[in-house]
Amino acid sequence: MDIFIISTDKAKNVPQELLNNFEQNDFINKNYALIHSFTYLMLDRILKEYYGIEDRTIMFKSGKPVLKTEEKEFSISHSNNYIALAFSDSKCGIDIENIKQRNFKKISQRMKFHSETLKEFYKNWTEYEAKYKLGEQPKSEYSFEIPEYIVTAVSTNPNENFDIYYNI
Repeated sequence: MDIFIISTDKAKNVPQELLNNFEQNDFINKNYALIHSFTYLMLDRILKEYYGIEDRTIMFKSGKPVLKTEEKEFSISHSNNYIALAFSDSKCGIDIENIKQRNFKKISQRMKFHSETLKEFYKNWTEYEAKYKLGEQPKSEYSFEIPEYIVTAVSTNPNENFDIYYNI
């Protein structure tokens, strides 16, 4: 699995005309619309330039974006200043979360997580979210930290290798 972690600050340097090609919904929040469009631009660019996929038409199955050709599986997540994109030949899920103070013990109890620390809570939370996106029990998973964030990726491939491309 290839995991791309991309700063959303780069969206400010992209011409609006290019981003308009990837706008899929009318968002009231202009910043969210910018990040959404930038996410799909990065998805398209990676599929084209890194994987050489010609038909990059995105469809939605059960609310999840998928490639029409099914040439590559992918998953998307974003949190504050970063987008996380995971690509695999197997089904995959990813989640990224900004580590911020919150009443994690109360949330952990409600979610039935065992979390003694804030970082442990976020690891459990990203694991939960990535598994939810996968839609089934993963055969492999990988969690890692970048400054102020935790990322978890999961796959149906028990032999999945995880390669990280940070702040591309």
